[in-house]
Amino acid sequence: MTSDGGNGAPSPRSFAVQHQRPRDSFIGCSRITDYELLGKLGEGTFGEVHKAKSRRNGTLVALKKIIMHNEKDGFPITALREIKLLKLLSHKNVLRLEEMAVEHHSKMTDKRKRPIMYMVFPYMDHDLSGLLDNPSVHFTVPQIKCYLMQLLEGLRYLHDSHILHRDMKAANLLINNRGILQIADFGLARHYDGPIPKPGGGGGEGKREYTSLVVTRWYRPPELLLNLKKYTTAIDMWGVGCVFGEMLLGKPILAGESDKHQLEIIFDLVGSPTEQNMPGWKQLPGAEGLTPRPRPASLSQRFREHGQLAINLLKELLTLDWRKRINAIDALEHPYFKEQPYPAKPENIPRFEDSHELDRRKFHDRKAALPPAPKGGTVGVGAFEGPNADIHHTMVVPATVERTDVGLPGQEIGRVTSIHSLRGHRRLSILETGGTDIWIIETETGRPGTVEEAEVTALTSTLTSLATGEGVMTALPAMIGLLEMIVDDGRSETTEVEAALL
Repeated sequence: MTSDGGNGAPSPRSFAVQHQRPRDSFIGCSRITDYELLGKLGEGTFGEVHKAKSRRNGTLVALKKIIMHNEKDGFPITALREIKLLKLLSHKNVLRLEEMAVEHHSKMTDKRKRPIMYMVFPYMDHDLSGLLDNPSVHFTVPQIKCYLMQLLEGLRYLHDSHILHRDMKAANLLINNRGILQIADFGLARHYDGPIPKPGGGGGEGKREYTSLVVTRWYRPPELLLNLKKYTTAIDMWGVGCVFGEMLLGKPILAGESDKHQLEIIFDLVGSPTEQNMPGWKQLPGAEGLTPRPRPASLSQRFREHGQLAINLLKELLTLDWRKRINAIDALEHPYFKEQPYPAKPENIPRFEDSHELDRRKFHDRKAALPPAPKGGTVGVGAFEGPNADIHHTMVVPATVERTDVGLPGQEIGRVTSIHSLRGHRRLSILETGGTDIWIIETETGRPGTVEEAEVTALTSTLTSLATGEGVMTALPAMIGLLEMIVDDGRSETTEVEAALL
C-alpha cells in the first residue's frame, strides 16, 4: 500500500488548492426527505447517527445529525471545522463527506426554529470498537496487520497534509464489509504548523502551542496528560499504539479512571519517565508535584504471546519521548508487516454482522472518558461510539464574546442582524439570522475586536439567502466554500476562549 498524500505535502495555506477533492465529489446540500431513514446507529448528548438510503440512487449512507439544544447557540464550531476539513480531504482511508442535508420544521409553530442539519457519509458496516466488543468476532494476525497498515496509510496522508486528528481511537475507525478501514470524526482535527514527518525523524519538536484538551483519555499520550502545548503528529501515533494493542488483546489496553490514574497505568506499561527516556518531562506544567515510583516496563510480558516484532512496533508507538516516537512513514516500513503471516488483502477479510454502538450495548457498556471542559466553553461528548464516533461540539459561553457594532441595518442584508467578534488575535464572528446562527472563525485582519467592511461584505453576501427557511439550501454550500479560505495560520491556542474553540 502507498500513501496518496506523498512526502511533498503543501503548506496549510496551499492545501485547500492543491489537495482538495474532485469538484463533483461533494454535491452540496440536499433535503432530508431525499433519504429514507432505516434506523438509528448511535446517539448521544450532541448528536445522533442514522442509517439511511438515498431515494435518488438507492445507496446506503450514514446521516450524522447536528443537534443544537439551545436555540441561542450557534452552529457548532467543531461541526464547521469538520465540514471544512472533510471537504478538502480525499484518501481511501479517510471517511468522505458526500454532502449536507437539511430538515425543515413542518409545524407552523416550529417554522421560526432553525433547520436541522445532517452530515452525509457513505455507510460503513462497522466501527473497530464495535467489532472488538462483539464476542463472535476474532481477528487473525493478517487481519490486524491489514487494518493497522490502512490506519497508518490514512494517518500518513493526514500528517503529510499538515493535519492533526487529535482523537485517534478505535471508535473513530470505520470498517466496511469490503475490508476497507477509514478514519472518521474530525471534530477535533486541525491544521498544524511546522515540517511534516520525515523518514527516521520520529515525532520531532513542536513549533506552536495548541490546546492540550484533546484526545479521549484512554488514548491520550503522556505528554498531553502532562499538559504539553507544543505537541506534534506524535499524539496521533500514540493513539495508533493503543489501537494496535487493543486489536491484539481484544480490549482497551490503557483504561484509566482519571488523568492521574491514566499516567499511572501508562508508566506501569512502558516504565517510569526519566531524563533518559523522556527528557524534560519534569518541566512540563502537569508534572508539578508528580513523583512516579520507579518501575520497569511490563509491555513485553503483557504481549509476550504476540511475537517480538509486534512487541517492538508497540514499543516504538508507545515511546514516552514524543520526539522519538515512530511516525507513520517509518511504521509502515516496520519488519512486523514483512514477516509471516503477511497482511491480508482487504477483499479477503471475512464479512461480519453489522457492529455499531446500539448493537454493542447488548455486549457490555464501555465508555472512555473525555478531557474536562475548558473554562469559557464546553467540550461536548456524544455518549455514542457509533459508525461516525463521538460528536465533539465546542460552544463559546456568550459572556466571553464582546459585541461589536458594525452598523449593519438588517433590512439590507436579509435577516442577518448583528456581528460579534472575539477580541484578540483570532476572532469569532456570530451572524445571527432569523433561523440559523452561524459561528465562523476568521483569520486576523484589521484591528482586534473589529470587523472590516470587506470582511462583512464577503460574509453577508454568502449568507443573505438565509433570510428564508429555504435559503439555507443554497447558502450552506457557499458558507462551506468560505470556510475553505479560513486557515489557522500562526496564532497560538493560549487563551481560554481559544482553548474552548480549538
